[in-house]
Amino acid sequence: MAIELQWDIPVPEGLEDLEAFLGRVADACFKTEGIEGAGFAIRIVDDAAIRTLNRQMRNIDSATDVLSFPTVNYPAGRTARRCPKRLAREYDPGMGCVNLGDCVINLGRARSQAEEYGHSLARELGYLTAHSAFHLMGYDHMNEEEKAVMRDMEERALSAVGVTREPEISHDRLFELACEAMQNSYSPYSHFKVGACILTADGRTFKGCNFENASYGATICAERCAASCAIAAGARRFAAIAVVGSTAVAWPCGICRQVLREFSDLSLPVIVGAYGKGYTVKTLGELLPESLSPEDLGVDTNS
Repeated sequence: MAIELQWDIPVPEGLEDLEAFLGRVADACFKTEGIEGAGFAIRIVDDAAIRTLNRQMRNIDSATDVLSFPTVNYPAGRTARRCPKRLAREYDPGMGCVNLGDCVINLGRARSQAEEYGHSLARELGYLTAHSAFHLMGYDHMNEEEKAVMRDMEERALSAVGVTREPEISHDRLFELACEAMQNSYSPYSHFKVGACILTADGRTFKGCNFENASYGATICAERCAASCAIAAGARRFAAIAVVGSTAVAWPCGICRQVLREFSDLSLPVIVGAYGKGYTVKTLGELLPESLSPEDLGVDTNS
């Protein structure tokens, strides 16, 4: 694992699988820099705790969004990829990797910034993790030139994991993506094409289409096709799904509704329509009012 995540405050609902997401962000940062076998610790705190750290460590009595404490002392003008010997000295047997240092994130500030930018809290935490990762690898933003270089590295790494500063995707856009996915449908038997697009809690989108089989029971619905793509990419929490049928409204079947329930709560928006005829939005709870969830069986799907 590229990171070790520590919560000093209660874990907000929907962020139970945050460590895996931030680990992917950190890995993308290391790959962008061109180093391997590195990691760092992330501690998530509240406004008061980070203000105390700022006062103690920087003599600044204010709360910021993130603090970075590198273990490596980089020579002027050099970053991690140009300092292999210094990195090697920071190998931590306990972590099983080169320990680049510590990142402290202020959850309250992250939440307000997520609202300001119009995207999810998980996505904002991803930005702050990337920003800290590059600080820990020797980057800074003390002048405009440094700032431009660091920002370019952050954008490259975040783009690699499908994270951008764009506002959270709209229902209209999610439905458009489902329509695009529908074009790839393999439906020679029913001639009814279906497309789906899932938005995950960390802001990524995954398309799917129905594909049929001569043995009809082997047919896979578009919703489960999209869900499979999301799960294979490490997503464990869905934020919305759009489904479109080529000639009629394609409401999810019972199995698909249960699959969606495995990775979302009953407030999940389900955007359903027919191609060229608009859509309707219902919650998963409206489609599956009495459901069986992992929690009912005492299972933690985020472990």
